[in-house]
Amino acid sequence: MPDGLPHELTPPFEFSLAYAEPGRVLEFGDSHLVYPYKSVTKLFSAWATLVAVEQSYVDLDDEVAIGADGERIVTLRHLLAHASGLSFGSDTLEAEPEEKRIYSNRGIEMAASHVEKATGTEFARWTEEAVLEPLGLIETLIDGSAAHAGEGSIRDLLVFARELLKPSLISAELADEARSTVFPGLRGLTPGFGSYSDNTWGLGLEIKNQKVRTWFPRGVSADTFGHFGQSGSFLWVEPQTGRTAAFLGSQPFGAWHKKHWQNLGDYFLETY
Repeated sequence: MPDGLPHELTPPFEFSLAYAEPGRVLEFGDSHLVYPYKSVTKLFSAWATLVAVEQSYVDLDDEVAIGADGERIVTLRHLLAHASGLSFGSDTLEAEPEEKRIYSNRGIEMAASHVEKATGTEFARWTEEAVLEPLGLIETLIDGSAAHAGEGSIRDLLVFARELLKPSLISAELADEARSTVFPGLRGLTPGFGSYSDNTWGLGLEIKNQKVRTWFPRGVSADTFGHFGQSGSFLWVEPQTGRTAAFLGSQPFGAWHKKHWQNLGDYFLETY
């Protein structure tokens, strides 16, 4: 356990932080303290959806009716990849499918609803039974929206990161599909960091690719993936090296996080 972070990278609020690579885990703060995940919840919901795919309850090419009157048919893949055209938080249709990347809480909720109907199990319970319990994530709870209602600990995020790296709940082939860019070349906005000409996303997770103005560290490879949340949370995973980092805190995402998260990641990559 290191003594602490450099002063300029130490948050001025309560936080938990971990950096891990094969053979080493560094922790700062209480790794069992529970904080809101907000949009980091989407990683768990995406994985729960992929378990339903693995078990043949649903298929990524399943058709799902969206819009206020169910007037548009898209696929489960569109919803997970933020490529359905749904707006951020409502049933409003803002674009055609695959026209641009519109980050959509509503899209993730619609994906969860599809899984719920197919499995006959309320989605929060499905996520508990399909992901949280098998991985022993006793401090993570998702009660509400599949897009943002989760909470948990750094300890649980590190365990989940290992699942994202070396999946035990789904096949390696399905995991590779989830961690690869879906519908490449779509312009889109990532809340908090702005618009990208190619906003690369997989199935429920963001992919760094060539993004520079981002929360991902500069020093990680292009295939690094993860998610951040408006609660001031993040989890990123670099599959080439097995390096990962997670952050939770008591202050919602704001100026400190936007200024320091990238530098914080690069500090670990350069120092350890």
